[in-house]
Amino acid sequence: MIKVLIFGGKGGGTLAARTVQALSRAHASHQCIGYLNDQLAVGTSLYGGDVVGRFDDWQRFDDDVCFVAPLHKAGGMQANARRIVELGIPLSRWTALIDPQAITADDVPTGAGSVISASAHIGPDSSVGSHCFLRPGAIVSHDVKVSDFAYLGQACVVGGYSRIEEGAHIAPAAVIRDGISVGRYAVVGMGAVVVKDVPPFAIVMGVPARVTDYITPDDQPV
Repeated sequence: MIKVLIFGGKGGGTLAARTVQALSRAHASHQCIGYLNDQLAVGTSLYGGDVVGRFDDWQRFDDDVCFVAPLHKAGGMQANARRIVELGIPLSRWTALIDPQAITADDVPTGAGSVISASAHIGPDSSVGSHCFLRPGAIVSHDVKVSDFAYLGQACVVGGYSRIEEGAHIAPAAVIRDGISVGRYAVVGMGAVVVKDVPPFAIVMGVPARVTDYITPDDQPV
């Protein structure tokens, strides 16, 4: 039995809890033992468990407890990724959650701390880094590299041979054409159709997608 503590709360956290419950029903392999949250009071009830401590309290839990941190936020992932790294949690304590209803090719490596939701599809010769989040219905074609801390929203489509770089955020229903690179911590807006490379830290929207703004890089990179 893999005991899972979730960093966060409603949204990504509760979807991760649903994935834990799906694994428990299908394989009796996982158990959600609660949430770590820096805003909500200890004892607050959330889907599948209660808040049992703050982020920095992770060290109180036995070595058989593992973690996921679905803290993805468009435009705010630099700070969240740095917070995750600065916690200093050993790699062995992060667990990947792959919903039994996700469809993944047999050879797809998935990094520690990533969550692959129900109905997500990942094609052959693709890879998913650490601390990534694929929401329900996200489609990743063949030969795609999804780097650490990336987020792929509901029903987005990433074409073959594409590169989703560290911390990039692909909003729901966005489409990334084959062979495209989405730069570090860039944000692709909801329903956008991306037909050319997206620069790092750019915000792109529309059909076809165009740069509308840029995110300011943090002074303290991850």
